[in-house]
Amino acid sequence: MQGPGSDEDRRSLCERCGRMRPIVSGRGSRFLLCQLSQSDPRFPKYPHQPVLRCSGFVGPGERSESG
Repeated sequence: MQGPGSDEDRRSLCERCGRMRPIVSGRGSRFLLCQLSQSDPRFPKYPHQPVLRCSGFVGPGERSESG
């Protein structure tokens, strides 16, 4: 079974997005938090992976609060 952090999951845009923040639980599970979800309800807080297309994607270091 493949989970977050697997090679298959790394194809997700979220892994390369400047708006993503990895969250690691106390039990070692890894989740990808979409920070855009805090200001735009169209984006889920923890998107199902892998994400192949996303209108909110920005490259690493290109993080923009204006959307």
